Amino acid sequence: MLFSADQKVHVDKQGALKESLQTVDGTFQSERKRTLGLCDIQLNGFAGIDFNNPNLNPEDFHLSMQALLRTGVTNVLPTLITANQGDLYRNFEALERARAFSPIAQMMVKGYHLEGPFLNPAQGFAGCHPSQFMGRKPSWEKFVSWQAAAGGRIRLLTVAPEMPGVLELITKCVESGVRVSLGHTNASHEDIRKAVGAGASLSTHLGNGVAQLLPKVDNPILSQLAEDGLTASFIADGFHQKPHVLRVYIKAKGSDRTILVSDGTAASGTVPGTYYLGATKIQSKPEGVVHLFGTQNLAGSAATLLECLQNVMSWYNTSLEQGITWTSIQPRKLLGWPTTQNVGDLAELLEWEYINDRWTPASVQLGTQIIKIH
Repeated sequence: MLFSADQKVHVDKQGALKESLQTVDGTFQSERKRTLGLCDIQLNGFAGIDFNNPNLNPEDFHLSMQALLRTGVTNVLPTLITANQGDLYRNFEALERARAFSPIAQMMVKGYHLEGPFLNPAQGFAGCHPSQFMGRKPSWEKFVSWQAAAGGRIRLLTVAPEMPGVLELITKCVESGVRVSLGHTNASHEDIRKAVGAGASLSTHLGNGVAQLLPKVDNPILSQLAEDGLTASFIADGFHQKPHVLRVYIKAKGSDRTILVSDGTAASGTVPGTYYLGATKIQSKPEGVVHLFGTQNLAGSAATLLECLQNVMSWYNTSLEQGITWTSIQPRKLLGWPTTQNVGDLAELLEWEYINDRWTPASVQLGTQIIKIH
């Protein structure tokens, strides 16, 4: 959905829209357009701050949200990866304290993504997750305790459906209003079909979190691409998937079932260097790739969602409207969040300018706050 950039936006003291916005279609000729802000449903950290930290400083979290907003993201699911039960509990408590401290985080953070620990611990499928905490039979009571620590805000859970007890957990989570995604999985085609039947609706960073060598025909990537009941998220940083491979995946999954995520870490939105993802040391290289320290294994990304969006617009000549669908509209649809801007809604707007043959963000508005991007 595109909005006219010529209309003045009127908001009340709380930042809610006082009048409807004028929409335009993709054929509308203008060098300025507005869209909804971006929505990143997988972000492990940002601007030097790791969210997987039980000692997360609320002021640091506030600053990371301010930095994230300057990249056009107005909604985000801070993401926790696999850890032991107690650490996950404390990590969610820390996120809740940080969110309560920051007015901007209260507007941007409507929920959290828990990626793990009910994933496949086998080599190649565990990725950068600590395998010693993976593969255990899930407990609904464990999940309920994490949800309590998170203030009821766990909105998305990533699991491997082939692991014992996971199908039952999927059913309970979906019944409670949590969306369930499949990832770090070596599930058979039948297991994936059962997971979809139980209510799973997404594939997490499809094409990653799998072994380098897979069976030619029956493998979890092809099975998830073929499953119309699953939307798929992809990391368009140029490292997790080569552009020509990602193009095939998007064509196979379908544009209307595609979501882009950053899978960003503390290395995103800052300079190359050494950072942490939970207890794991990671290294961001000058070329933009993030590895487990001392290895060539990927460990999240250093990208922003805006960079991923601009990549696909450059690689495939994707329209702004289509790119916003992948980075804003469809993530919100998945989570059941509004995909329009109506009277009374918090203003979440990104203004774009067409400069040097490409769309470039000029400013972002969140409530009463307007920030120039360039």
